[in-house]
Amino acid sequence: MSSVSELDFFILLCAEGSISNAAKALDISSAAASKRLAQIEKNMGCQLVIRSTRAMSLTSSGQLYLEYAQKISREMDTMRRAIRQQSTGAEGTIRINAPFGFGRKYIADAISQFVREYPQIDCQLYLTDHPVNLIERSLDVCIRFGNLPDSTLHARKLVTHQRWLCAAPRYLKKAGTPAHPRELSHHNCLFLRQNDDTYGNWTFIKENEHHHVKVAGSLSANDGETVLHWTLQGLGVTVRAEWDVVKHVKTGKLIRLLPDYALPNADIYAVYPYSQYTPIRVRLLIDFLAEYLRQPLIF
Repeated sequence: MSSVSELDFFILLCAEGSISNAAKALDISSAAASKRLAQIEKNMGCQLVIRSTRAMSLTSSGQLYLEYAQKISREMDTMRRAIRQQSTGAEGTIRINAPFGFGRKYIADAISQFVREYPQIDCQLYLTDHPVNLIERSLDVCIRFGNLPDSTLHARKLVTHQRWLCAAPRYLKKAGTPAHPRELSHHNCLFLRQNDDTYGNWTFIKENEHHHVKVAGSLSANDGETVLHWTLQGLGVTVRAEWDVVKHVKTGKLIRLLPDYALPNADIYAVYPYSQYTPIRVRLLIDFLAEYLRQPLIF
């Protein structure tokens, strides 16, 4: 089977009209050009060119080979232009993955605004609370929180983000307000059970000192909204993402506890499989998300 380079060589050979002219065009020796033609004929199992000292002519098989070579070459050119246009133009499809809650609340609205600004770009949003493989799922961008263990991917931090320890005023009135992380061992702590996270071990950081606390509680769920609902009901203390509780803290429905102690990193990243050839449509989306998530009304 001939490769694309062999097809291009044969097209050039026919256009030049002789092996010597083709050799000059390619800046190789006539012997090398003749050997290359012989290899193509060997691969095809038939003679394609009738050679003479001054000219050459095609056999019927050679003519058929040339017709298909030209057709394939045109198709390859069309494919290259399509790929180049998709990579360098603000058009095409972007496949995006985001966590359910955050995706529904922020990313869905963000990309709806994005496609209004770039109507030639189609966005496909896939929401899941389980980590996904970008390559296997043919995804262009994933929104992720916290540390990124996969070093084979590329990432851009969209916004600095925190996890907050919170409880409702009614719970604190009954159980008291903790002044130090170790006091949480005496509180009813509400857990989000998700992915492969370790439950019941919370870590707080203050002035480079880590405080590891073993906590327990009567309620846990694999759904963040359920845990938040329980917290708002005054059933216990929980750790939630800033984006999920900030409005409740602002309205006084929840109280942020131990604000001087930091919880593990929850910065928001756009993760993508591209390196130096990131399509412009993907770069535009990432830039748009970074600007969108920096708005004061978001967090």
